[in-house]
Amino acid sequence: MYRMPRDIVAGLAGRDVRGLGLPEEQLYLERYCMRRGLPGMPHYDYYVAFGFFRIAAILHGIKGRVIRGTAASAQARDRARRFPDLAALAWEQALHAGAR
Repeated sequence: MYRMPRDIVAGLAGRDVRGLGLPEEQLYLERYCMRRGLPGMPHYDYYVAFGFFRIAAILHGIKGRVIRGTAASAQARDRARRFPDLAALAWEQALHAGAR
């Protein structure tokens, strides 16, 4: 969520995470690896891209429910309209991770 814009699923990109009482992304990752006993996470950018695509797929499903009139949430239409933005962000992150 560190790289997710805040207007898409409450992301943290561009926010003062330290002001929110959260560690910076790199420190968070280092602590995670330390606690898991991992030497590092060389494919972290891939995992971020995968997470973005996963959430984009969920938003696409919400969009389908909005179109069919079966969406349960009052925020469904607003969430669904963010699908193209998140799909583009996911692809951008995938390219950053080495996709061709």
